[in-house]
Amino acid sequence: MMSNTTMARFYLHLMLVFGVVCFDMGEEGMSKENTEPVRIAYPEWTEYRKKNGLDPLGMQNSSVSLYQTFLPGISNVTLRMRYYGLYAWLAQRYAKEVSDTDLQNWKRYVRRAEALYALVASHHTGETGIAGIEWATSALSEQQGDSIEFAEAAEPGSENYYLKQVWGAFGAAYRSQLFEIGIFDSSHIHEIPLPSRPLGEGLAEAFADAAGPLADLYFNIVERGVATIAELDELAPLLPSVISPDSTEQKYYREILVTQKNAPTAGALSRKLSVQLILKVATLLGREPHPDEIRWVLYAGCDQNGEPLVLNNPALEAQRLRWWVYQANDLCHVAHEVLLKFTLDILGDHRAGIGLANLVGQCTEKILDEFEDHPKSWDTLVSAIELENNAFDSLKVGAEITLASNIIRAGRDDATVCTSETAAKALHLLAILHRRIRDTNTDLYESLGGFNTDAFRSLLSETRFLDSQKEEPFRKTIERIIEERIIRRHLWIALRKLRHQGDYTFLIEADNGRLRLREKDGPVFTNPRLGPAITFLKDVGMLGDDGLTSQGAEAVSV
Repeated sequence: MMSNTTMARFYLHLMLVFGVVCFDMGEEGMSKENTEPVRIAYPEWTEYRKKNGLDPLGMQNSSVSLYQTFLPGISNVTLRMRYYGLYAWLAQRYAKEVSDTDLQNWKRYVRRAEALYALVASHHTGETGIAGIEWATSALSEQQGDSIEFAEAAEPGSENYYLKQVWGAFGAAYRSQLFEIGIFDSSHIHEIPLPSRPLGEGLAEAFADAAGPLADLYFNIVERGVATIAELDELAPLLPSVISPDSTEQKYYREILVTQKNAPTAGALSRKLSVQLILKVATLLGREPHPDEIRWVLYAGCDQNGEPLVLNNPALEAQRLRWWVYQANDLCHVAHEVLLKFTLDILGDHRAGIGLANLVGQCTEKILDEFEDHPKSWDTLVSAIELENNAFDSLKVGAEITLASNIIRAGRDDATVCTSETAAKALHLLAILHRRIRDTNTDLYESLGGFNTDAFRSLLSETRFLDSQKEEPFRKTIERIIEERIIRRHLWIALRKLRHQGDYTFLIEADNGRLRLREKDGPVFTNPRLGPAITFLKDVGMLGDDGLTSQGAEAVSV
């Protein structure tokens, strides 16, 4: 751990030697319109990998900010849709029967309800996306007798917790989305959420109707904190996979996903359009789509065989184009992160360190060696590109999916080495993106123009930079990309994280004018919530193993 004096000297050294100028422009994750920092609480039952949150070039945050607008109310950690009904019902029942505004007591009910849900799911097996399922499985395996006590595991602060997160899955994942959709409202009197009118109360009552007498049983068990094995059997109809077909509860979930009746907002419309696009892709493929397939179909406008995605709806086509910008933006930052990995691998060969100019020169020279006769300028490279008709055709060497699949293998640690060939392919992918934007006159500003360009780098900022370099010698352009868009950018981002968050995320360290490798990182795609959205659609009967159901087909035309 560095002392304050050492840290101050480190700041000064970076600013003087590398020209890293630090302006106080707000925390990372802010845009001009939204001055609140993006905070993500990761639940205990999902895997969180440090490398997915590092964002060493500060470019992933523009992709994250974009996809957050596509499926509001669904996140990467809201894994089953019936939790929405469960929480709405629990809040309504708590208000009517307990009426205690003490947050600690409400927390206790939430945690017990989740622990009980996990026990029911584990007892019946086969349910995925259930908070606390590992604890429940272990607890049931050690259970003796006809009953199992869970009050202690659900008690806030318990050492034998079902979930470590203080507010359980509710606080870690679902609470914010319940407010986003409009299922919950805030009270002016206390801090405990209340079901909204009419959506929240309607969903709560629909869940209670579907549960029937099991609703009373569930609440009673939550209050006493102990359940019998026979009661776990009885509660099986409340699991996420057994929502009654054509029930009022199921209709509420469908309305949340594909109509604006109960939540006539811009967010609800965007969610509806994105869900309809998922269903359209399922129609095109004739089966349940994989999240990656959806991204590529929306980007290419067709499947891998070139069969077009037919939308026949201007609103859907406009939403598809927003997804196109997202995917192109993701490809852009992945290409830059590949160049970062390449630079770090080169730096790793110099254990004693190397000067900045020398490092940039070595990286540039190795990349240029991959061109038999390198182009005169960036514009020459872009103009010479022959775009593939289908960006999703993995059999085409020049298709975006092929290049993306190749360069992602650069890896993020010492297990793989990013070759100069891979780095050259990353540059080629950037040139393809630049060419597609130029040929189609794609409007990037609508989706990416609102971001602070200092805190957010994106496809828009990078194509503008490349436009400014189009007539410069090709070597000089590569040198500027490596030095300014990769090395200096990483140092700037890492320095801000150290100053504002206290996180030491430097992959490169400086000492007496020489750079040394500290750690490696590399390319990673962001995750735009498509996996949970597909699961939700299956939960409510709009998607099946064979693709679109009759209810799904009806939803596409709503």
